[in-house]
Amino acid sequence: LPVLLLLVGGSLRAQQRTCASHDVLLQQLKENPEMQQIRDAIEQQTTQFIQSGGVKDRVVVTIPVVVHVVWNTAAENISDSRILDQIAVLNADFRRLNADAPNTPSYFQGVAADCEINFCMAQRDPSGNATTGIVRRQTTVTSFSTNNNVKYTNNGGSNAWPRDQYLNLWVCDLGSSLLGYAQFPGGPAATDGVVCDYAYFGTTGATAPFNLGRTATHELGHWLNCYHIWGDDGT
Repeated sequence: LPVLLLLVGGSLRAQQRTCASHDVLLQQLKENPEMQQIRDAIEQQTTQFIQSGGVKDRVVVTIPVVVHVVWNTAAENISDSRILDQIAVLNADFRRLNADAPNTPSYFQGVAADCEINFCMAQRDPSGNATTGIVRRQTTVTSFSTNNNVKYTNNGGSNAWPRDQYLNLWVCDLGSSLLGYAQFPGGPAATDGVVCDYAYFGTTGATAPFNLGRTATHELGHWLNCYHIWGDDGT
């Protein structure tokens, strides 16, 4: 997974793609210093998992996804097919089945790998009812930001589903040239997940040059605890 994010992350930076995930992390740490202890514990658990050989023994993980489409204009109310296109891109990228995998730079060839993570649309909601995994909320808010309002129904957004059962993906008008942002592990449960601007989510109908579905791939890397390759974690 780190390699996948490194490749996608490097490409995004070169194209001036705007990702606010690290800024969001720093703000959360400022507001809640105790979160750093949680972050440290996650790093320790990861290290122990690797050292114990867990990487070789683990099975493929499938993560149910709920997509919250929070829309103000008709253009923001993206189609089901675009959402499914995005899920297909995520599965290809995280399983290293993407068509452009042969373009992996030579210095990453030795470590690029199948991350053994699949994504699927949720089939049951938190109450156990059948669902498509898509929640649509019309809002009077014309543009959201990194303040996480899109994650709260009372603020014009859509409340998160339980993070221990689902990956929450919010799609909305982010504004401020933001393509997306994610919450790193260790943050509040109510805001856990990834936010993408509607114009850059999925493939068909998305806005070029960011119409390959890689914004969500990039942000999910952060959600899974990967930093940018240029060292914004201080290393």
